[in-house]
Amino acid sequence: MKIKILWVSTTPPLKKIAHAGAQTFRYYFEHFKANDRFEVKLVSLPDGMSSDDLELYLKNVDHRIAYEEQFAKDKLDKVLSIPSRINPWTKYSGLIYRDYAKRVLRKIWGYRENGFCPDFVILEWTSMLMLIDDIKLIFPTSQFVASEHDVTFIGWARKRENYSGLKRLYWNVKTRHEKLNEIKALQQCSLVLPHNPDNCKVLIENGVNSTSVQWLVPYFNNMSEVERKSNRRDILFFGAMARPENYLSAIWFIKNVMPLLKDMSVCFLVLGSNPPAELKKYENSDICITGFVESITPYFEKSMCLVAPLVLGAGIKVKILEALSSGIPVITNDIGIEGIPAQSGCEYIHCIKPEEYAKAIREIYTGAIDINLMAFNAKKFMQRYSLEKSLSLYQNKLEELGSKFE
Repeated sequence: MKIKILWVSTTPPLKKIAHAGAQTFRYYFEHFKANDRFEVKLVSLPDGMSSDDLELYLKNVDHRIAYEEQFAKDKLDKVLSIPSRINPWTKYSGLIYRDYAKRVLRKIWGYRENGFCPDFVILEWTSMLMLIDDIKLIFPTSQFVASEHDVTFIGWARKRENYSGLKRLYWNVKTRHEKLNEIKALQQCSLVLPHNPDNCKVLIENGVNSTSVQWLVPYFNNMSEVERKSNRRDILFFGAMARPENYLSAIWFIKNVMPLLKDMSVCFLVLGSNPPAELKKYENSDICITGFVESITPYFEKSMCLVAPLVLGAGIKVKILEALSSGIPVITNDIGIEGIPAQSGCEYIHCIKPEEYAKAIREIYTGAIDINLMAFNAKKFMQRYSLEKSLSLYQNKLEELGSKFE
C-alpha cells in the first residue's frame, strides 16, 4: 500500500522559480512523486505565478493552488489581515498572513471533503509550519514533517542586531514570540529536516526531540565539471540581487574592500537578477553589475575568485556549496560558511575584516595561495553532499515512521 503524502508549501515545485529553497523543494517533491511507494498531493500558494502557467506546469500533479479569490469575503479577509502583518504576537508570528492561511486551509479541507486522509503532511518552510495546529484539526491522525529551510528565529535574531532603539525592541519581541511558536510546532512533528546541519544541534538544545531531527542536503547545482581558467581580474559575487542579504553585502564589499584594491587591475563582478537602484548606482569601470544572465558557468570558469561577505541571513548558503564544487577560490565569513564544515586555508578562505579580504585577494592574484590545491580540496569536500543519499534517507524514514502506526 502506498504511503499517502499531502505536501503543503509556500511556493509551487517549479524549475522557473529559481531561488535556492524552491529548487530544493522541487528536487525532493519530484522524486517522491516519481516513486511508486508514495502517493503525493500538493497544496501551495501561487507565489505570484498566474493560474494559466501553474495549471500548465502542474498538469501531472494532483494539486490545489490557494489563489487569491475576488469575492467580497476574501477582500474583507485581506483587510482584516493587515494587523497580522505587523503585530509580533499574532498566531502565525507574521510568517504567513491570515488571509493567506485561510486560503491554504480551505484547499486542505477540500482534500478532506473528498475522502483523502494523508499518512504524512509535509510542511515546507516555517511559514507553513505555523499552520500545524489548524491542519491537525483537519487531519488529527496524520503525522507531520517539517522541512526547515532556515530556522527562522536564528535569522531574525541576527537581523535584530542591525537595528537600534524602538525598531530593535520590536524585533526582540517579534523574535522571542516566533521562537516559542516555531519550537512548539516542531515538537509536534515526527520528522524535522533542517537544511543546515548546524541547526540540528540548535533545535535539539531548544527542546526538539533528537530522534526526530535529520539533516536534509539542500539542492545545489553541482559545478564540478567547470573548467577553471582564471583571468586574474574578476572578483565574483552572485545571488538573487533583489534580496537585501545579497545587495547589502555587495555594497559592503564595494565600500569597504574595493578602495583597498585601487592599485590592482581588478573588477568586482556582481551577478544576479533584479539588482536595485541602491546597488546599481555604484557601477563604474571597476564594478560591473550584470543583472540576470542565462548561464553562470562562464563566470565561474574565468573569475579569479568568489567573495561572499554576507551581512545578513541564516541557514546554509547554496551559493557557497556551488562555488566549492566548481573549484573557484571562495572567500567568505561566518554567515557565508554557516552550516558548512569546511576548513579555512584548506577548502576556502575565511575573512571578516576588509583588510583580510584584500589580503586574501592579493595572495590569490600573486600566486601566494595554491589555488589548484584549494580547488582539489574543495571538490573532495563536496563529495559528502550527496542528494541521492539524502533522498533515500528521507524516503526510508517515512516508511519506517509509517510502519510504526500500521
